[in-house]
Amino acid sequence: MRFEAGDNPDALIYYVVLSEFVNRWVAVHVNQVPLDFQRIYEESRSLPDAGKPGEFLKWAQVGGEDPGHMPHVVVETEADLIPRTVSLIRYTARLRMVPPTRTKAAFVCFARVAGIRLARQKRLPFLSTGREPEPVRKQSPDQGIDLEHIRMSVTPRRKVDPPTTYDLVPRSGSREGYRTLAEANATPIEAILRRLGSSPTGDDPVVWTCPRVVARHLDNPRPSMRIRKNRVLCTGCDTAHLTPVELVAGTLDITPDEAASLILRPDYVIDRPVPGYRRPELVSPPLPGTLVTAYISADRPDRFDGVIYDAGIGHPREAIIWRPDTANLPPDVSPVELKPGDTVTALVTEVQESAACQLSITSPALAARTLASQVPEIIDGSVVVMAVARMMNSRTKLAVAPTEERLNAVGAALGKRDNHYHLHAAHRLLNRHRLGDPPDTWERLEIIAYSADLRTYLMNAMRPTKVIDCRIRGNNAVVTVTPLQYRGGVGRGGLNAQLAGQLTGLYVEVAPDGTDLGARTPPDRPGRHA
Repeated sequence: MRFEAGDNPDALIYYVVLSEFVNRWVAVHVNQVPLDFQRIYEESRSLPDAGKPGEFLKWAQVGGEDPGHMPHVVVETEADLIPRTVSLIRYTARLRMVPPTRTKAAFVCFARVAGIRLARQKRLPFLSTGREPEPVRKQSPDQGIDLEHIRMSVTPRRKVDPPTTYDLVPRSGSREGYRTLAEANATPIEAILRRLGSSPTGDDPVVWTCPRVVARHLDNPRPSMRIRKNRVLCTGCDTAHLTPVELVAGTLDITPDEAASLILRPDYVIDRPVPGYRRPELVSPPLPGTLVTAYISADRPDRFDGVIYDAGIGHPREAIIWRPDTANLPPDVSPVELKPGDTVTALVTEVQESAACQLSITSPALAARTLASQVPEIIDGSVVVMAVARMMNSRTKLAVAPTEERLNAVGAALGKRDNHYHLHAAHRLLNRHRLGDPPDTWERLEIIAYSADLRTYLMNAMRPTKVIDCRIRGNNAVVTVTPLQYRGGVGRGGLNAQLAGQLTGLYVEVAPDGTDLGARTPPDRPGRHA
C-alpha cells in the first residue's frame, strides 16, 4: 500500500486517518516520487535530547514565524535537530506544527515531529497556520486541526481481528539453556546499578542516575531511573521497564547471554581490563547455543575470521564464521557481506580443543535465541518457541505457544502494545551488523501463534496475509487469498509461502480467491516443502 500525496500539504490529515486505519505508517509518494517516511520516523525516534526542561511547558510551536507568546523552533534540516530542540518537541505537553508549503518538506517535517513525539507515547501535534490566538490552557481547541484527536477518533473504528486462540503445550522439561538468564534476572538490580557506576538519591521513591552515556545525560545529569519489581526505567532513554540483563546488555553493548555471565560473577569487572588479566586456561569458553558479540578481523574466501571477548575479563578468543551459502537465495535477498571492523551477533555452535569458537549467523536457532533472550516469559518457560523458519538477511517467522492458561503468547513475545519493545530489541540485536542501513532493509522478525490444528497453524503462518480458505492433502496445501493480497501471500521470490511451508512441513501453493481448491490440490508429494 502507498499513499499518493499529490501536491497538497493538507494531505497530512488524510495520511493520519489512513495510517491509523491500517495501524502502521504507509509509504508516501509525492508527485509519484517516493519518500522514505518510515526511515525518517525511525531515525527521529532515537534522536538524543537534553532531558526534560526545568519548567513544565504547556505549548510550543514548530515552524512558521515566531509567535512571541510560546517557545518556538524551526525544523527544516537535520542540523536543526540539536538536543535542546528535540527536548522541546518531545516534552512539551501540546505542540502545534506549521508545515512548510512544499508537500515533500511538509511530510518530512511531520515524520520528524511524529518520531520525536512518539518516542515515548503517541501524541501527534496540531496542524497550525501560526496565526491562531494565544492558548489560555492545555486543552485549547482553537489552535488548528488536532491530529491527535483525529487519531484517537479513528482508532476505535479500526477493524480488529477476532481474538487469537492458543493451544497449550507442555512446559519443557529442561530449562538448562535459560538457567543463566533466569538467575541473572533474579539478581537485585540495585547491586547491578552500583556496579555500572550509578548512584541513588535520598528521595522517596529513590531515583538513580542512568549509567548510559548519551547526549541527554551529559547535558542534564539529573537522576532519571526508577525501580519497580526489580526492573528499571529511565524517563529519558526507555519506553518500557528493563530487566537486569537488558540493562547491562544495553549499557555495555553486549548480548544478553554475555550480560548474564557478567551479572552472575561479582568478581568480573565492568570496564574489561586488558587481555592477560586472567590466565586463558582458567577462563571457561562460552557454551554452545549462547549469543556472543563477534568482531570481524578478516574476510576470507570461505569464512570470516573474528574475535570474541569473555564478558568482564577481556580475554580474547579466536572465532570462525563460515561464509553462508549464496547459491539458493531468492532473487531479492542479498548475500551476507561482512568486512573487518564489523560487529555481529552470532550463535556459538562449537568450541574446539584449541579454544577457538565456531559461530553461526545463519542458524534459525540464532533468531530463536535472540527473541528468547528479550522475553522474560520465554526465559521462565511460560511461553515456548515451537518452530522457526528463517531466510537469513530477509525474513524470519517464529511460532510461539503458551504453557499457562489465559496467556497471550504473541503479545508476550511482542512486548508492550504501543511499542512492541521485545520485538524491536530482538530486531536490533539480530541486525547489529546492519544498524547503519535503513531499517526497511533489515531482516524482519514475525511472531505467529502455534496451533495443533494444521489448518489453523497454516493460516497463522501465512500472516500478515489474510487467508480466506485452505485445503490440505497429505504434505501439500493450497491457500486462497484476495487478489489484492496475492503478491504478498506468495512473497518476493515465493518467500512468504516458503517460510510458511517450513513451519508447517507442507508444500504451500497460493491461489487467488475463487479458485477451485479441489482441482488445484495435487496428489500427495511426500518430502517436498515450499
